[in-house]
Amino acid sequence: MIHSLLDTTQVLSIHTLEDRPYEVCVEAIANHDRSKDLLTVQLRAFLRAEQHDHIGEVSTPSWLPAAETVTEHVSAEEAHAVANDVLASWRHKVAGCLPA
Repeated sequence: MIHSLLDTTQVLSIHTLEDRPYEVCVEAIANHDRSKDLLTVQLRAFLRAEQHDHIGEVSTPSWLPAAETVTEHVSAEEAHAVANDVLASWRHKVAGCLPA
């Protein structure tokens, strides 16, 4: 049986692109398959429009890392902590790609 562990979008910072403010976001969706002890974490980074007339606009500039899927064999007891560690690592990776 597959259990959902994490489904989150977090804002890292605000970045201005073409004179418009965008939120730099990281997203993680984590599931654990207890029958296989397999954790799967889908990761992505994107810009989300902050202005009301552009709400819902999302873009992924080339300087952000491409989406990734991380898989780890872990027990159900360890899965949530490992998913949080994967997200923390992803946040660090994305933060390191932000232009000055």
